[in-house]
Amino acid sequence: MMNRIIGLLILTCSLNVAFSQSISQSNVPAVVLNSFQLSYPTAEEIKWKKDQSNYRIRYKVNKKSHDLTMDYKGMVIKHTQDLYLSEIPQNVLETIRAKISYFDLQDADLVEKEGKVIYETKFKFDGSNIYFWINEKGELQKYRRELKDEEIPASVLNAIKSQYGKFDIERAKYVEDGGNTNYIIGAEINDKDHVFWFDIKANLLKHTQDLKDSEIPAAILKKVNSDYKNYDVRDADLIEIRENVTYVLKLKGSEKQVYITFNKAGKVLETK
Repeated sequence: MMNRIIGLLILTCSLNVAFSQSISQSNVPAVVLNSFQLSYPTAEEIKWKKDQSNYRIRYKVNKKSHDLTMDYKGMVIKHTQDLYLSEIPQNVLETIRAKISYFDLQDADLVEKEGKVIYETKFKFDGSNIYFWINEKGELQKYRRELKDEEIPASVLNAIKSQYGKFDIERAKYVEDGGNTNYIIGAEINDKDHVFWFDIKANLLKHTQDLKDSEIPAAILKKVNSDYKNYDVRDADLIEIRENVTYVLKLKGSEKQVYITFNKAGKVLETK
């Protein structure tokens, strides 16, 4: 059940999920391969994947792991590399210390995307995982901390209980992002997986829940059966944002999978 909650959190946080397929280097277009080899001539343990029209390369340089995404023209979209604690800039460490006095570094990465540099770090503190996203100026971009049950505000718990009654907490997070503060609660209610997003005042911002095939609206199933005959429904979720309700279905075909967002009437709103 915990794995299902984690999967629902990932899905509802971002639907930018591509169907990746491992490929051999011999199947990589020359323009992409040449660009990579010119930029990283000492790369070792190279592994290639095809993500839709992009190429993802995992490799090592001087025994340090790298993750690179390039488009079909060989242009870099995103580059991530592992960092040692000694390689994290002092201004980044000072921002971290403003939040936690001591920490046990679990992972650190330097991420370059769209001309910007972000330091992503993961720490263990007081038994919980804490994540920081900090730019090269030392400015905090995002902060996320796992919460113990007793750390969840009573107002948040009461808001869930008043609407759904008894529930079991599976996962809880405190998030600061872009000036907003949210609580994200993963819960099991009547054997179903739910995720709730609340603001700092315990106002419900977003709610998602797992659906059985029998709970998918008939209009949506009709659309799937007519337009996606060669796909199987692998997962279905209901997403409520304020008064807006949508349904996200994961469909799996023989060679690829897609995520399709519908309204209740069966109209396709988005396909990824």
